[in-house]
Amino acid sequence: MTAFDPDGTAYLLEGAVGRPLVVLSHGVGMDLHMWSGQVEALSERCQVLRYDMLGHGRTPPQPDANSIDSFSQQLFRLLEHLQADPVALVGFSMGGLVAQHFALCHPRRLHRLVLMSTVYQRNAEELQGVRSRLELARKQGLETIADAAIDRWFTPAYTDKHPHIVRAIHERIRTNNLAGYLKAYEIFVHADDAIGDGLRNVQCPSLVMTGELDSGSTPLMAERMAASMARARHIILKGLGHMAPVESPNQVNQALLSFLL
Repeated sequence: MTAFDPDGTAYLLEGAVGRPLVVLSHGVGMDLHMWSGQVEALSERCQVLRYDMLGHGRTPPQPDANSIDSFSQQLFRLLEHLQADPVALVGFSMGGLVAQHFALCHPRRLHRLVLMSTVYQRNAEELQGVRSRLELARKQGLETIADAAIDRWFTPAYTDKHPHIVRAIHERIRTNNLAGYLKAYEIFVHADDAIGDGLRNVQCPSLVMTGELDSGSTPLMAERMAASMARARHIILKGLGHMAPVESPNQVNQALLSFLL
């Protein structure tokens, strides 16, 4: 059953108490349910915390949330509420930027870090795509954004084989609160300014992974992230696009369990 912390953050805590805690942070436009393919596998050996970021799912937006720091502090307050010991943090896409910022601000709260299908030190060419999508959302709304996301996020073979799952993802994106989505996406666009080259300061064991076919969180970017950290390695998930946790949960779960335990 969904619970809420004092600030209104919606979360689900699953698995046996006393096991290592793994925190799952989703991407922009999604919610905690995007991790459904990971929960069963991880909760057999871990306690799993997934939550809705500000303005997503059942968590209301914060009017004064204007930087990636607001999302990082949301996670900090949730962990304080749960009195969580140092955790393993898995961040996907925008959740990966939240995880990076959290690792810089609260390094003692982490003992493992996973950055999945996310971005770091984007150059002008890499930023061009997200800036154009932000403008597209402002001008045309979320229906067009949802259509474009499906085309980028999934391989055609998966879309043809699992249309019901793809439709559910499309509906999740399309039905976001537009103002909340635009605010979060704007923060996603500008998060590099707050993080800078901060990954060089991350000391905990870290794993970077992305799909071989991910056009936004590219294999080259994953290599860049891993090379910036003292104790990191990277994995390229063969034949997968951006939504690897949904498209191939077994492949992602195997990588996570191998690293986390």
